[in-house]
Amino acid sequence: MPQNQIPAAMDRHLDVLHCHADGGLLLGASCLTGRFWLGSLWYYQTAESAPDVDRCTAGVQLEAGVGDAKWIDNTHVLVGLDTGGIAVWNLEDDFRTFVLSHAAVGHDGVVTSVSVTCDKTKAASSSHDRCIKLWDLSNTVQFYTTQAHSDIVYSIDCHPNESDLFVSCSQDGRILVWDRRKVKPASILNKSPLQYTPTCVKWRPDNPYKLAVGSESGQIVVLDTRAGVDNSYLNIAPHKRLVNNLQFCPNKPSLLASVSEDCKVVVCTTENETMKVIYSNTTHRDFVRGLTWSTESQLYTCAWDSRILLHDITKQTATFMGESSSCKLEVNGDIADHPVENGSGDVGTDVDKSKLDQCKLSYSQAVKSQPEMSAEG
Repeated sequence: MPQNQIPAAMDRHLDVLHCHADGGLLLGASCLTGRFWLGSLWYYQTAESAPDVDRCTAGVQLEAGVGDAKWIDNTHVLVGLDTGGIAVWNLEDDFRTFVLSHAAVGHDGVVTSVSVTCDKTKAASSSHDRCIKLWDLSNTVQFYTTQAHSDIVYSIDCHPNESDLFVSCSQDGRILVWDRRKVKPASILNKSPLQYTPTCVKWRPDNPYKLAVGSESGQIVVLDTRAGVDNSYLNIAPHKRLVNNLQFCPNKPSLLASVSEDCKVVVCTTENETMKVIYSNTTHRDFVRGLTWSTESQLYTCAWDSRILLHDITKQTATFMGESSSCKLEVNGDIADHPVENGSGDVGTDVDKSKLDQCKLSYSQAVKSQPEMSAEG
């Protein structure tokens, strides 16, 4: 089976982040090289080492950008690529080597999202080509395809308990709930009170009828898929721009984390049938893409600023991870390796905010400073 040596450098745009059951961290990254996107996949035995290349356990260079990636089980990873293909990579040699198990091309556009069914035997993918496809994970053979949406399909998520159920959302403004056991498998979900185009969807793990939806305006709602249920009270707008990712906390599903193109990380509580922000942080300096819970009080995020942050909900702090992502600032004659922000998004009083801003390049600044990336504008 094909396998690659660990890449020499980390790709600039950090897109995907998932915790392993043993405490490790899976990281997917992409970078524009000339006119083409390339990607890479990384595994860190200890999450605190990411995204330092020298401290990674395994890494592999991909010949396409990473659209999405998910754990299938403890050693297999499903990856969706911007070429329209999917691939299954296996971690071997005690998690030290990525080996390609299967790969296939099925979409005619970028794969935007992948999701694994609860029985771990199948997967669903969505794409810019407006199609949704289902795959047999044992050999990556496509066995079902549909084009019910009329525009880009942004997100897809398989039901946590039923292998034939999944949900999708699209640029066409619709949220579709799918049940492959029915003659007409797709049904349109009433998205009210969501006012704008949905951009990401996520089932709540402890409730078979509820799911969270994020929109292009920054609004988040929790909807009940049963007809006639009032959804108006689970509605909040914590972001100012498009919501990229949503994740319920596995250990405490009443907590919902979200990340956005406004560079903000937010955690809401949905207890007592209300939504309330309990944590908000703006340390990232570019689009925040990846999100994963570690414990019920801690989560990791990654962004296009090449940084990974550990957020502590209880302490209301965010800490840069890995040596390569720390900003060394001189504060009162001392060197501060890990600038920390409080939950309100303000930098702590012991760190000069102007110096912190100087050491963080924004996405637009990075493009202007790198001529080879001008096509990305």
